[in-house]
Amino acid sequence: MEKKRTVDLILLILIIICIFNISLYLILPSLYTFVWNDSLRSIIPNTEVFFRFITEFGGTLIYLALFFTIYWGINKKMAKNLLFVYVGSNFVNYYAKSIIARPRPPESNWLLISASHLSTPSGHAQSSSVVWGYVALKSRNIVMWIFSLIIIFLIGLSRIYLGVHWLGDVLIGWLFGIVILALVLILEEPFKSIAERHNTTSIYLGFALLGFIILIINELLLPFEYNIGGPGGQLIGIGLGFAIEEKYIKFESTQNYSTPWKVITRILVGIILIAIIYLMIYLLLDTEIVWWNALLQIITLLAGTVIWPFLFKKFNL
Repeated sequence: MEKKRTVDLILLILIIICIFNISLYLILPSLYTFVWNDSLRSIIPNTEVFFRFITEFGGTLIYLALFFTIYWGINKKMAKNLLFVYVGSNFVNYYAKSIIARPRPPESNWLLISASHLSTPSGHAQSSSVVWGYVALKSRNIVMWIFSLIIIFLIGLSRIYLGVHWLGDVLIGWLFGIVILALVLILEEPFKSIAERHNTTSIYLGFALLGFIILIINELLLPFEYNIGGPGGQLIGIGLGFAIEEKYIKFESTQNYSTPWKVITRILVGIILIAIIYLMIYLLLDTEIVWWNALLQIITLLAGTVIWPFLFKKFNL
């Protein structure tokens, strides 16, 4: 208990330092000039294709692939926690961007990429810090730590190089990610003890209801133009998906380690199916509209948390 208090105190100090630096970086005009982007391009010229590839490691499809790989074949409980942390980070990023309301760099400076909405903090920098940082923390593996730190750094660098973010956006995104991870480490055990004393299916359904309420409130009462359909739909999707899976399917993510080909098949076929579903809906619907964006997230997550687990359990994969 004493060790936990000491660690929590260190984490609280870290959070305070990060918040101070966020406040400082928000008001430093030198961090929001294109000189940093141009300097990076001059130091490592002709690498836009490489950075265009790297930036996708901070995109939705890669995170879905990572989450479902862990969920279906490695550790279902860790995957659930990871997805809740990711979705929570997306809400933080949404409201931070909406309140700060800083526009992106001029579109004429973008390379091989398009972007929408607002700029600060960088969603790619923040989400990569949260997702890959959480995986590194839970893996406790030095190779995973090194890989995560490299990919977090390169994703942030890619946003600057490709011209869709200012340097300040990326720095603040990383700091937000550190704050969120620190809060997760502080609050994870208390939340775990609360969940153990209550019906988790009801908790999951409560999160789904919360996601719907947030969407309604944002649409009716808040003046933000930035699209909240992503995180709102994600919260509804995981809330419904986890509740249905826990109640009716109850698959085990580690039961087929004695037959690794089944685990590999389960993961590879599942990721292909999820990618097809996501891309088909994305191309069919105008996801700039909040409710269509939310529907995209809900269907994709239900497919991965309910439909595919039902099928691979039925066929003993």
